[in-house]
Amino acid sequence: MAILFQPVTLATGTPDRDGMLVYRDGNLFAVLSRLSDIHTDLEGHLFVEAVFGRVPKRLLHTFETLEQFEEWLIASD
Repeated sequence: MAILFQPVTLATGTPDRDGMLVYRDGNLFAVLSRLSDIHTDLEGHLFVEAVFGRVPKRLLHTFETLEQFEEWLIASD
């Protein structure tokens, strides 16, 4: 499985504008946003905004790092 991350700016209307497109095997799989300081304890975590295609049974909604998200994605496959 090939996983590629592409940084983007999201038009969220909130401070959570730093985003990441996640491609799996060349197809857009997910959109992540990095949570801002308005989320206090979760600041800096990645939030799953959207998932496309086959969604793993146990979808987690926040991840501390891109590496953690990638490990979860590989384990869910």
